Amino acid sequence: MSSFVEDLASQLEREFCPCPARRSTLLAWVDDQLDRCSRLGAPGEAALAVIETGYVEWCALLLERDQPLDDQVREEI
Repeated sequence: MSSFVEDLASQLEREFCPCPARRSTLLAWVDDQLDRCSRLGAPGEAALAVIETGYVEWCALLLERDQPLDDQVREEI
C-alpha cells in the first residue's frame, strides 16, 4: 500500500472513529475507494467527501453486525 493510502486511513480514524475492521481491511477499503473515485473522475474535494461519508457508513455497518439483533431498534421509513 502507498503511504497516501495509509495516511488517509489514519486521518479517517482520527477524524471520525477507529475502524472496527483490521488495519489491512481498512487499507484495502481506502485503496478501493480511491480507485473508484479516480475511475469516476471525481475532483479531490468531492472524492474526499465521498470517501469520508462512505467510511462513516461502513463503520456503522460493521459495528451494527456486532450487536445482538434484540438490541437493534429500527425506525420505520
